[in-house]
Amino acid sequence: MDTPVDRRHSGDPDAEFLRRLSAPRGQLTVAAFGDRAIQVAADYADRMLLDLVTPEQVRHLRSKLETAAGSQDPPKLAAWLPAIVEPSAEAIQQVMAHIAGYLTIGGYREMFIAAGFGEAVAKAESGAEVGELIEALPVEAPAIVGLVGSKSDIETRLHAYGRAGLDEIAIVPASTDEPTAEKTLRAFRFLL
Repeated sequence: MDTPVDRRHSGDPDAEFLRRLSAPRGQLTVAAFGDRAIQVAADYADRMLLDLVTPEQVRHLRSKLETAAGSQDPPKLAAWLPAIVEPSAEAIQQVMAHIAGYLTIGGYREMFIAAGFGEAVAKAESGAEVGELIEALPVEAPAIVGLVGSKSDIETRLHAYGRAGLDEIAIVPASTDEPTAEKTLRAFRFLL
């Protein structure tokens, strides 16, 4: 069996570094909203990752992923979603500020407009401050693109994401205070 070889930029084009171990292996995850990124995910990834999406957007992106995969099996579809069980006002504000930070980023911008956040996107593009952006977002924005509410609300929402084609969920719990984060994590232990 041949020993793996890495070429080094040492000035000598024939210089080699012999590794004692094979290169590490792992899964490839591609974050994607746009068509080209979705094609890359379909061709090469083990998982395609979304962030801050509605179940309807998951359904649409799942369809695009399956089309891009053609006759091969598509990669898993995963999403990072904000999560708050029985949210406090502070926890909601934290998630709203998180959303506000993504309003002008390509891919997110279009997804947020489709989710009904067009006014906030327009304000962000005009250079508005975070406080103004939070005010422009719908009050229910965290629940629209995440898992926010009572345990029952969240359980219903989890099923909606599953029916839409999501294979995996990475929850991003609000961390404004210990009781809120702990309550959320304990609830998800039993919901998932």
